[in-house]
Amino acid sequence: MCTSPAVSLRSICCRVALLGLALLAACAVPTTAGVGGATAAAALPTRSVGSFEPELRCMDALLQDYGIRDLPLAVEPLSDPTHRLAGVPTGLLADAVSEMARSSHAIRLAAAASGDAAGGAADDPGRPAGSLHGTLNLADDGGTTAVLSLDVSLTGADAATVPGSATRHAAALPRQGRQFAGSAEIRQFGIAFSVTAWPANTLPQAAHALAELAAMEQVGRLARVPYWSCLGVAPTQEAVVTETQAWYDALAARPAEMIRYVQDQLRLRHAYDGPIDGAVNPQLKAAVADYREALGLAREPKISLEFFSAYLNADHRRIAARYPAAPPPATSPALASAPAPRDAPLTLQLATADPAQRLRGGDPVRFVARPSRDAYVYCFLLDEDRHVVRFFPNRYQRDARVAAASGVRLPGTMPFEIALNTRGATETVACFATERDVLARLPSAPGADNFAPLRVTALEDVRDAVRDASDGPFAQASFDLADGSPALARPARDARNLP
Repeated sequence: MCTSPAVSLRSICCRVALLGLALLAACAVPTTAGVGGATAAAALPTRSVGSFEPELRCMDALLQDYGIRDLPLAVEPLSDPTHRLAGVPTGLLADAVSEMARSSHAIRLAAAASGDAAGGAADDPGRPAGSLHGTLNLADDGGTTAVLSLDVSLTGADAATVPGSATRHAAALPRQGRQFAGSAEIRQFGIAFSVTAWPANTLPQAAHALAELAAMEQVGRLARVPYWSCLGVAPTQEAVVTETQAWYDALAARPAEMIRYVQDQLRLRHAYDGPIDGAVNPQLKAAVADYREALGLAREPKISLEFFSAYLNADHRRIAARYPAAPPPATSPALASAPAPRDAPLTLQLATADPAQRLRGGDPVRFVARPSRDAYVYCFLLDEDRHVVRFFPNRYQRDARVAAASGVRLPGTMPFEIALNTRGATETVACFATERDVLARLPSAPGADNFAPLRVTALEDVRDAVRDASDGPFAQASFDLADGSPALARPARDARNLP
């Protein structure tokens, strides 16, 4: 049986050092167990909702806007220790998480991690980012109002609860006679959400709404996106300020992670075109200063709490007009040696590590993809079963940017393998290069997993999707893998690249 890209998981470790960009220290503000929960305010603004489905769609768009993709997350069925909720589905959390990834493909629902048997070492990027656990409790003393609460937490690979992830959301259920009827009330972020429901559906509808609200909060925290904006909550609200402070403090405690986050986000906004490596460079300093100015802050290369908060709560669509074209190429010495100037046609070279190699069934294939100038590269395999899979970028290297000076070696040090099938069927590797990152607009596998078959069945479909999404220079190259034949590259160039 042939092996299309086989993923063998092993631990991947990386150390980076912070070089020179000032991080402004901020006073730590103790975080609460959750930004939600009931509030004692006597009079709160009220919003009537049937469910949080519109807010989930907003989250879907928000995750896409912040470039979140292929985030592995396990979601456990809800537990019911009171045994009073037999009519409430246990998969409400998973349903809500799935709804948030319908268009963005931001989340990949994964099996829960339980030691190395669950899919590799704890620091392997293929493992779930965590496991969501939820417990429903019904407190009902037979009075006029009962309370349905949902406790949710995120556990890591060691089965320990992630600090600060535990939250409780509660709904007040009005009673009419012996059944719950009327609108349940959920108090969150200083707003009283009135959940309307048919008389016999009050309890399950409230459970549904609680699960949707909790899922939005947990995914928002995990991905560090301003989920409160989908609830119409102002960034000045106390719980939002506290949440933002906690995120900033966590990132500032690991400077390389902070730098990598800012690099990734500013490149997503076309404000930065350097590497995403957690190290400071002149291009990043200039990009931070420029984006601070776009946010209405002082123009200086500082990643402060003020900048972080303003970035999370900005209207990036308005700021996008400031960056109508791709930013200038990187100026670091390693990248300045690219063989082609920026105004030259974009081309892509694809060659095996050993061009003289004659392939036999089961042989691993190694090759190098090198664009003529710094570009974003995407590589796919059409296997012997006529399935198309994306193998670069992937969960081990999420950054598609490739420097012309070095190219990218595949698999290189990444723990996966492309091996020629043993059936004698021809397989094809195809890579595409663009000037902008278009990954979010490319065909995706169900569940957004890489190394899994895409919905398309032909490389031509992928090529057309890349070309349409590129909206500019585009290049491609491919080669066939066949038993007994040398692996020869077939470079190709799109007509739009011609002078």
